[in-house]
Amino acid sequence: MLIRRDKDALMCRALDWPGRLVYLIDDDIAGAAQSPDLPADYRRRLAEFDQAYHRALLERADVLLVPSEPLVRLFAQDPRITAKVLRIFPYWPFDYADDRHFAELERGAPLRIAHLGSGSHAGAFAAVAPALAELLEGSADVHLTCFGRELPPALPNRHPRIARLTPMRWPAYRRWLPRQRFHLALYPLEPTPFDVARSANKVVEHAIVGAVGLYPEDWPLADLAGGGCLTAPADPADWAAALKDAVGRRAEWPGLVRQAARSMAPCHDRTAQRAIWREVLDLG
Repeated sequence: MLIRRDKDALMCRALDWPGRLVYLIDDDIAGAAQSPDLPADYRRRLAEFDQAYHRALLERADVLLVPSEPLVRLFAQDPRITAKVLRIFPYWPFDYADDRHFAELERGAPLRIAHLGSGSHAGAFAAVAPALAELLEGSADVHLTCFGRELPPALPNRHPRIARLTPMRWPAYRRWLPRQRFHLALYPLEPTPFDVARSANKVVEHAIVGAVGLYPEDWPLADLAGGGCLTAPADPADWAAALKDAVGRRAEWPGLVRQAARSMAPCHDRTAQRAIWREVLDLG
C-alpha cells in the first residue's frame, strides 16, 4: 500500500515490489503542469514527482484508489494503466460540529470566515481576494482566517481582522482543525485540470468546523451538502455579490449547517470505511 509519495528509497521499493500494489493518489499530478495559477515551485515539484515516480507507479499498480470521479475517469481511460480504479470518500475520524457557535453572532461576536486552502489553492484565493477586501472594508464585524506564506496582493499584509496562518504539516493540521469553529467557509475553484480533480475533502472539513460552505455553482460535489450550502459564480473573480448576499443571509446559516450534517452523515461511516479497506487490502 502506497499513499501518494514517500522517500525515494520507498518509492523505488514500491516500483520493484513483486506482489500486489495498491496506490492511493489524491490529485491530478500530471495536470499540475496545465494549471498555471498553482505556485511555480509547487508545479515544479509535482512535475518532477510525475516524471520520477508517479507515472511509473500508475502503470505498475494493481489497484488505484482515488477520491474524485474526474480522477476515476482520467485513469480508467488511460490505455497505459491496467489497474482497477476505485473511488474512496475522504474520511475524517471527527464529529461534525453542531450549530451552537452561531448563537454568538446574535450577541455581537465577530463573523468568522475561513479559507482553509493552502498553496495549491492560491490562484483561486487570489481571484476572490478583491471581493474579500471589499467585504472587510464594508463590514466591521467580519474576520478572515486563511493559510499562506503571504496574502494575495488585494488583501493588506497587516489587518486587525485577518489571521494569516502559516501552512501546517498534516499531523498538526489534523489536530488543529476539529478545535476550530467558523461561520462561513470559502472554496473558490478554477477551471484547471488540478482543480477539476479536487475531492470532497473541503466539504468534510467545513462540516467539522461547523461552517456553511460557499462553493462554485458548477462544482458537482457541493451537492453532498444536500442544499446545506451557498453557491457563487464559477469564476472566483465574480464572487463579490455572492459574498455580500451570503453575509446578509447569516440568519439562515445554522439551518444550513444542520442540513449539511444530515446530508453528509452517510459519508461519515467508519464501519463502511473499514469494509472498503478490508476488501482493498484483502484482509478477509
